[in-house]
Amino acid sequence: MTTRILLTEDNEALAHMLERFLVAQGHEVLLAKNGAEALNMLASREVDLLVLDLRLPEVSGIEVLQRLRRTPRGATLPVVIMTGYYKGEKFAEGARRLGVTHYLEKPFSQQHFLKAIHEALSGQTKTRSESATLLSTLVDIYYSGKNGTLKLRQGPPLAILQGGVVSFLSRSRDEFAAHLVARGKLALEERNLFVVSGEGRIFLTQAGYLPYDELVEESRSFMVRTLLDAIMVNTSAEFVPGLPELEPPLVPLQLPELLYEAFAGHALGFNADSFLSRFGHLFPARTANFYRQANLVSMSQDDIATLNLINGRRLLHEIVGQGTQRAAAASFCYFLKVMRFVTLNLTPSDEEEAGFRIKALYNRPIEEDLNGVEEQSERFDDLVAEISGSVELAVGNEGMAAPLLSSVISFEQQVQRDYSYVKEKNYYELLGMTPGSFTFNTLKDSYFSKTRPYSQERLMELSGPVLEMAQEVLSVLSTAYNTLSNVVSKERYDELLHSDKVGLDGKQDDKLQAKVQFQSGKVFLEMSEFANAEKAFQDAYRLEPDVALHSAFLAWAIYSNPSNKGSKASFDKARTLLAKSLQNGKHSEAYSFRGWMLLDEGREGLAEGEFQKALKLNPRDSLALKGVQQISVHRQSEKKGLFSKFFG
Repeated sequence: MTTRILLTEDNEALAHMLERFLVAQGHEVLLAKNGAEALNMLASREVDLLVLDLRLPEVSGIEVLQRLRRTPRGATLPVVIMTGYYKGEKFAEGARRLGVTHYLEKPFSQQHFLKAIHEALSGQTKTRSESATLLSTLVDIYYSGKNGTLKLRQGPPLAILQGGVVSFLSRSRDEFAAHLVARGKLALEERNLFVVSGEGRIFLTQAGYLPYDELVEESRSFMVRTLLDAIMVNTSAEFVPGLPELEPPLVPLQLPELLYEAFAGHALGFNADSFLSRFGHLFPARTANFYRQANLVSMSQDDIATLNLINGRRLLHEIVGQGTQRAAAASFCYFLKVMRFVTLNLTPSDEEEAGFRIKALYNRPIEEDLNGVEEQSERFDDLVAEISGSVELAVGNEGMAAPLLSSVISFEQQVQRDYSYVKEKNYYELLGMTPGSFTFNTLKDSYFSKTRPYSQERLMELSGPVLEMAQEVLSVLSTAYNTLSNVVSKERYDELLHSDKVGLDGKQDDKLQAKVQFQSGKVFLEMSEFANAEKAFQDAYRLEPDVALHSAFLAWAIYSNPSNKGSKASFDKARTLLAKSLQNGKHSEAYSFRGWMLLDEGREGLAEGEFQKALKLNPRDSLALKGVQQISVHRQSEKKGLFSKFFG
């Protein structure tokens, strides 16, 4: 059967060359030279594959992809991206969030193009926005209770007993030893001796390299990171049934708890907007699996409150809401879907029953009023007051810094230490490396190790000043990771390290960091991720407040963010930032942004003046051209209306 491919490419010569190549392979090819044509064809024709350039006239390829994924037919349509502009892992990751697993950077070879086409058409990969292949495989194995070995394309084989991952093989392999070296637990010489010995992990304790408790802890940490990394990149895997080889120490993982913590800790790159755009119109209903698994997961009060809103008759959009916890609630609902705790139905439906008597749910007596969880939850201040009184009675109040829980004190102290530490180190030092010892695996391990303690629950326990320190620490670590994980920005940063100003307080580092954040913000804007865009531009503006484009784009991100609609303070802030931008320099973007703000207020004359100023600076400013066109269309419509009124 002939497959039909829609090829969307504005470079006519390249489009016809690729068309001839695909036709020679036996495919039927439809051509679209811009995003608008592609959307029309997708709406009117059946296609088996979309080959899409991202930088298109009229409607960008990013917008085409976003609109496609919001339609029932396009939600699972395979897509191959090709781009010569949006290069780098950051952009490829953004595409993966929209279900694209083949991301070709121009120029690409004929072989790579053909391989991407064949794999996309053969269905060898699934979209990441749905449950990924490895993730769904793990859930299948978990519920089937199978025994076997999961062989990852990258990483050690994992031993599975009764559906649960219990161990991994490290004999004559280097992955676990490299992990220990990166963590400072093993010397390089000891690493080589261990690998060459062909012994299992227990040898590390037998030889005195690592205490047994640390061996167990590091084994668990390594296995969790290996599994989550494999899920994150959707690596291929083969499950071999049968009794697996068990290498001690065993470190059993509960899949529901592991995935719950991963989604809560943002370790799997979940995109709330993409998830809600695809499933927000559906009705979640609990399944029988929920009652079997709920007590295996230590859920937060907020997640329990979200779960109690699910009754089979509320829309997912309604359950998640629009507040500050929207992204967290959406992530939790996706976890419920992945673990099959809920089904998502097109129409309201009854929920399944447990099928057995339940004494406790959420690890608490079932007699408690679960519908009143939100009202019964105590404020943190009240809890501190209650506990502080108990502590004072038990140990007295002399010599105590504050009568609070020791875990809270230690975390506050950790934040303060980390805050001082990040101010004095360059990006490599922050993540425990040097330019010579840098590897991407070490970078990932170090970044997740340093950010993992900063969970949302622990951040909520912090006071105002310490919370600001924690947010600054996370921001600096994120910037360091993003800079070093991108080949181009890493090269620029390496050049800066040889200059006379090194470290986070150096002006050149600030400039690079501001540039990275500014470029990130522009990408987020194109992908309509306005909250992330606002944060990125805010960081760029904070580092270089006198750069005109920083304040202009920050103003536009604030104004475009739906969560700021109706907020006079946000609108005033955006206008002030635009005024500051034009004081620091004349740029077409600032005039275009101000023009659209005026146009939204219905002040066409003033808006047109701003658009003309923008076009004078840049005749190809797309936003200004679009604004002028909209004003022209509106005026023509008014003229026709008057004509009809008088002569119709």
